[in-house]
Amino acid sequence: MKSLKLVLVLLFVFSYVCFGQQVIVNESFYSMGDWKPAPENYGDWQIVNGRLAQLSVTAGMAKVNSPVIQSGIMQYEFDVQYIAHGNDQHGAFGIHINIDNPANGISWGNGKSFLLWITYDPEVYAGTGLMAQCYKSEGNSVMDEITTSDMYEKGGFEIPETTTVNKVEYVYIDTSYLDNPIKISLIIDSNTGTVYVKDPLIPNWEWYFEIGEPIPDGSYISLRTSSLAVSFDNFKVTQIK
Repeated sequence: MKSLKLVLVLLFVFSYVCFGQQVIVNESFYSMGDWKPAPENYGDWQIVNGRLAQLSVTAGMAKVNSPVIQSGIMQYEFDVQYIAHGNDQHGAFGIHINIDNPANGISWGNGKSFLLWITYDPEVYAGTGLMAQCYKSEGNSVMDEITTSDMYEKGGFEIPETTTVNKVEYVYIDTSYLDNPIKISLIIDSNTGTVYVKDPLIPNWEWYFEIGEPIPDGSYISLRTSSLAVSFDNFKVTQIK
């Protein structure tokens, strides 16, 4: 993540979080509810022990869509739990935001939207092989990685094995993490295209990057996996401003 800016969360930066926010989705997955696999018979989406699980390790483009109106500054929070991966030593998961018209079939893209993506593929990427990426979808068959100078490096941002902050070493890549859910927290300013990602390990630290353009309003979100079985829970979407 050499080119990704690491910043200390200052209170004045996020003071707006405390004012005018509206919780739009607060989902604990007792049922599928409004979440619809697309297509219905691809992947293996089901509720398992109160979590939304995708159990196939062979489906390369499994996704589940849900209607959520999005505009302005939005916060997305959920946790993800590893279940299994396939034999190809590749796996990925992510979230499509601000989808205008979601794809109902197997598709590379997902309407007009942006995809925030974590992928592990050591055969393609150097270093740890674990990358954080962002894609812009222009349609169901057209989606390309964001390649602004602020973002692009070896196909995204490499997630390092460790990083040191204030003389404390934090380990990002450890198989013990596979046993517990990992919390994901994002704040996305659609007006500027700025994405803030809360570090899951370092207290009060965030990563941020610029998409490079404003993000149009959207009507759907989508959770997505590739060659990876995982489960999701505690899914919350808040309109901040």
